[in-house]
Order: sequence, then C-alpha cells, then structure tokens
Amino acid sequence: MLGHVAPTEFDLRFSVFGIPVRVHPLFWVVAALLGSNTLLDPDRGPAYMFVWIACLFFSILIHELGHALAAKSFGWPPEIMLYSMGGVAMFRPGVGISASRSILISFAGPAAGFMLFGIVFASSMGIGDVALHPLVDDTIFQLIWINLIWGLVNLLPVLPLDGGRICESVCTSLRPRDGELWALRIGMIVAGGVALMFLSWKLMYPGFLFCYLCFNNFQMYQAYRGRGSW
Repeated sequence: MLGHVAPTEFDLRFSVFGIPVRVHPLFWVVAALLGSNTLLDPDRGPAYMFVWIACLFFSILIHELGHALAAKSFGWPPEIMLYSMGGVAMFRPGVGISASRSILISFAGPAAGFMLFGIVFASSMGIGDVALHPLVDDTIFQLIWINLIWGLVNLLPVLPLDGGRICESVCTSLRPRDGELWALRIGMIVAGGVALMFLSWKLMYPGFLFCYLCFNNFQMYQAYRGRGSW
C-alpha cells in the first residue's frame, strides 16, 4: 500500500526520541476529508474538524512510535512517515531478525494505541460527572474511538495491516515453504468477510477499504504463485 511517497517542500519534519518524522501534505488533506462530515452538522463545525485532525495525527503518531521504538530497541534505526494512507514506521532489519521480533514490532504499534486509549479512558472516568467543554468531550471521544476501534481493526489478519504482518510471521515460521501464500489466503478471506460486514451496515469507507485490501491480497497471492514461491 505504501509504494514510493516522494518528499515535498511542504512536508512537516521533526523528530521524537531521536526518530525522524515526516508528514506528507496529503495526510492533512485526507484527514480533513474524513472529518468533513462535521462541517455539515449545524451543532458542530470547523472547530470539531480540527479536533478530529489533531486526534488522528496524534493517535497515528503514537501508533507508529510504538513500532519505531520497538525496532530501535533491537538496534535498527527507524524513521516515521505519515501520508495519505495513514502512517508507516520504516527500518532495515539487521542482525538478529526473527519471527518473534517481527511479531513484537508489529504488535508494538497497536499496543501503544491501546495504552493511549487506557490513559484517556481512565482519565475520563476519573473526571466523573464534571461538565466539560463540548470540544473537550469530543477530543476524549475521538481518542478513545480511534485508538480502541481502529487498533482492533488493525489487528485483523489482513496484509498489510499489523495483524496481517503478525499472521505472515507466524505462517512463515510454521511453513517456511509456503507461509506467505497461507497468510495471503487468510487475508483474502478475512478482508472479504469484513468488507461485506461493513457494507451491510452501510459503512461505505471501511467497506470499500477492505474490498481494496481483499483485492490487494489477491494480487499479491497471484504474484507469489507466478514466481513459483510456493
């Protein structure tokens, strides 16, 4: 899903814990499009869209930092990019790469998001019945929703989601000869089922996203078979 995302003069660049971060301008565009429904709600408006964009940015950054810090702990210098499809933590595995380390790095992203969810949820429970500004309420809701629901969806065994990477590591560990094919078979089945589920609920964006992932896994499956990888 990543492909080559060339740097632009409009990229936002900074570092966190010594890890370089680059934010492509299309990240902001897609985030705004995903939150554009707030502009149609007379009870909300532009401020709520900015809350959504900020929560999405912070949540994806924390997720990718989870991956990056895990890779860095093994001595593999990482870098993070946020772009139109979300985020990615990039690194080159060196000496000591193993299935267990690959699984740990893949799971570290969702785990970081779940930790953020836990902190926000516990803090909201600690506030009790105290009346908060509507924007603060919305910030709490968005952080909980993004980090819990998206984190769980991201663990589905569909490549290139984190759950798909974990599934691939397990499959190739158990079946070195054709593990990639088994991971892609699982990905096709799960993605197709999840797409049908979302579409039946009239949730078009996630439905079409998983349709695309199903097709993407099918294409990779055909490519592996064509190369005789099985």
